[in-house]
Amino acid sequence: MKQIILTTFLLFSVLTYTGAQEPQKTRKERRAEKQEQKMNEVKNLLESKEFVFNATHALPMGGGSVYLNYSYDVEVKNDTVDSYLPFYGVAYRLDYGGRDAGFNFTKPAEEYTFEKEEKGYRVEFEIDKGMDNLNYTFHISDLGYATLNVISTNRQAISYYGRIEAPEEE
Repeated sequence: MKQIILTTFLLFSVLTYTGAQEPQKTRKERRAEKQEQKMNEVKNLLESKEFVFNATHALPMGGGSVYLNYSYDVEVKNDTVDSYLPFYGVAYRLDYGGRDAGFNFTKPAEEYTFEKEEKGYRVEFEIDKGMDNLNYTFHISDLGYATLNVISTNRQAISYYGRIEAPEEE
């Protein structure tokens, strides 16, 4: 009986000693690793021209912030932009019978540019929507937080705040 207890105690001591020798990462180190991983993911998404901007707030020119509680987004896949965003503001001119109040379309993007800035990235492209030309400019932090500025020839400018994420697999 003493042999079993002694053996169990020695085995337990050896296991705890070897486990204590392994360096455990601090909370700060784990957080830094997670941030580094997110930064690489965001960079790869932007370079591949395949990302989704999920809007959480709209910031119209004439008023305060509007919380968006639905899944409004802009999906960029290579040279195609699938935009589903609301519009709040003044429209100077709309197509006849135009019931499309927001920026809802699927069109090819023109002049896609991707630049590294001091604290993030800048992605810009233009959309030709017939009588309306749109300029989409994303200012994206290294961790994926983004601001989208939309400038239209027929409407007031508007901004959106949200996050950049990977597109869902089909």
